[in-house]
Amino acid sequence: MKTQSPLVTLRELAQKEVEKAAGQLGQVRKAFQQAEQQLNMLLNYQDDYRQKLNTTMTDGMANNSWQNYQQFIQTLDNAIDQHRQQLLQWTSRLDLAMKTWQEKQQRLNAFEKLQDRETTRQLVKNNRIEQKLMDEFAQRASLRKTEQ
Repeated sequence: MKTQSPLVTLRELAQKEVEKAAGQLGQVRKAFQQAEQQLNMLLNYQDDYRQKLNTTMTDGMANNSWQNYQQFIQTLDNAIDQHRQQLLQWTSRLDLAMKTWQEKQQRLNAFEKLQDRETTRQLVKNNRIEQKLMDEFAQRASLRKTEQ
């Protein structure tokens, strides 16, 4: 039974690492997109709420309603700021996950190149051995002819 080349084992391990990094990248990208959607929803809601406030103010409003609107807008602004911070964190995580995946992919590519070179080297070696055997066979056949 022929043993597996260490390069094959290393390439297989590198392939698993690439797949794992790709999975993590996908998860981070999904979380980033969700955070981005939440921020956009909050921004849209803020715009709608401000427009509603402007419309209500032109019609006139009570002082306590005005204070309630202001408090809610402040709460909304705080939530938007928090989501912006979260989005920045997810951006950093996404960049890191992308960099990790790229590094793992480069490592896999290097092992694949080494394995290809080893395969080519082995083929050349086998071809030389086969050619040598064929030359020896031809030489023996030629010697037998001359001896007869």
